Amino acid sequence: QITIGLYEYVVGSLPLPVKIIAGATGFRGSKKRGLSLLEQVAKEGRWSQDDAKTVLVLLYTREKRFADVLKLTRELSAKYPRNYLLRLETADALVSLAGVKRKENDVPGAVQAEKEAFATFDELLRDRNVRDSAARALDLIHFKYGEALLMAGYHDRAAKEFMLATRVD
Repeated sequence: QITIGLYEYVVGSLPLPVKIIAGATGFRGSKKRGLSLLEQVAKEGRWSQDDAKTVLVLLYTREKRFADVLKLTRELSAKYPRNYLLRLETADALVSLAGVKRKENDVPGAVQAEKEAFATFDELLRDRNVRDSAARALDLIHFKYGEALLMAGYHDRAAKEFMLATRVD
């Protein structure tokens, strides 16, 4: 089901000229149907629920459905606390959500999302389990944190995180 859902989504996402050619050769798909199949597996699947949720995180991010991304990454992070990538995705989704809220002139909502993102980055950098499992990825965490700080206008703090990224072996 995951493969079929992903196939449906990808074919449904093709640009119109490519989709027409693909349709003429027998390839058809629908983004909506693909997401629906993946959501069904994520909800009702036996052995592949978490796989479907992981794929949905990527697709929801692409669709700018950041609230849905947060729901899934928080759920998966609770289940897999040593997986720093899930928490990094949570922080990224919070930063993106803050950007959306700023465009909507929801400054308090944007500030809250940024604070939560910064707290997630800080927690990632302090967590011993993460440091053990992500020792080679600390530069990525510092860099992503720097990007988030830069987008929020904290240039000095962002520069420090970027510099810390360069010091990781």
